[in-house]
Amino acid sequence: MPSENIAIEICAPQGDPLTFSATEIILPGEAGVFTVLPGHTPFLTTLAPGVVIVYDGETVSGHYAVSGGFAEVRGDKVKILADLFEVGEKIDPKRAKAAQKRAEKRLKSPKVEVDLQRAEMALHRAIARIGANSKEGY
Repeated sequence: MPSENIAIEICAPQGDPLTFSATEIILPGEAGVFTVLPGHTPFLTTLAPGVVIVYDGETVSGHYAVSGGFAEVRGDKVKILADLFEVGEKIDPKRAKAAQKRAEKRLKSPKVEVDLQRAEMALHRAIARIGANSKEGY
């Protein structure tokens, strides 16, 4: 019988891992946003830049911006190996909005030296950071 909680670990190269327990987690998969509940079928997937939303009962207990990586689900455990993650409330919204505007400007009027794929990824990261900071859901 599955437990009522999921053990979650979020790791990235830039800092110490976060570990906590939750009743539900929503993740931005490459194939679309998905929810993990206790007792979920095990699987491994890639993550897209987006917002990770963590629930503790009926209450949202955290928003985290991720900029890609992997998620491993094993029953009552979720391990997120992110390229980069940030706690939503610690994100500077002005800086994230400025990054979004820069990326949009590069994409609207590309020059020869502009790497469009990098500009697009920068835009997705900025949008994820803004969403995590403003506590927006899917």
